[in-house]
This record gives sequence, structure tokens and C-alpha cells, in this order.
Amino acid sequence: MATEEMVGVGADSHGAAIPPLPPRAQRALTFALLLSAVRCTVQYVLIPFVLPWIGVAAAVPPWLTLGLGGLAILSLARNVRYLWRLHHARRWSYLFLAVVIIGALLIFVAVDLRSLVHL
Repeated sequence: MATEEMVGVGADSHGAAIPPLPPRAQRALTFALLLSAVRCTVQYVLIPFVLPWIGVAAAVPPWLTLGLGGLAILSLARNVRYLWRLHHARRWSYLFLAVVIIGALLIFVAVDLRSLVHL
């Protein structure tokens, strides 16, 4: 998977081996990242550019993208909590990645909420 290189066995700054993410955490990370990627690809590439180019105009309802964004945020938060309870060696790097992705998703959630209010 794409996340295996990011979270695989490595070494910290002191040369000590860092264990890979537990399988449960690896699946949760992969799910959250793939869900975010699919959501963004559909909403910001497929719908505004690809579908009109082939002559199909479509709109994804804001409630659907809001739900996908919310699911991705919950999945990321759950995984961060799981890694902190394990005291996993990579919890800080994963926390940084999760904060960046959740920040972007919160912006998308705000846009979706705004469009729902203005319907």
C-alpha cells in the first residue's frame, strides 16, 4: 500500500529501530487516506472537469461529501487515539500527518455546510 513506505520499519534519530504500525492502525490509516483522496478526486477533478468534458453535467450533493469528510475525520482521529494508547514510536509523525489532513478536511466540511445552508 502507499502508506507502507511512510510507516514501515525505520530508525529514529538515535539509530534505534522503529516498529511498523500495527495491522489495525495500518488499515485505519490507509482507509482514512484513501477516503480523503477519493472524495477530493471526485469533487475537485471528476465533477468540475472530467464530466463536463465528456458532456455529462453532474453535481454531488453537499450532504454526501460532508458525510465522506466526516467519516475520514473520525477515522483519522480514532487512529491517532489508538496509536497514542499504544505509545507507538511513530505517533508524533502520524499526529502531524493527521492534523494536516484533518485541517484540510475541516475546510471542506465548512464549504459543504455553507452550501447546505444556502440551498
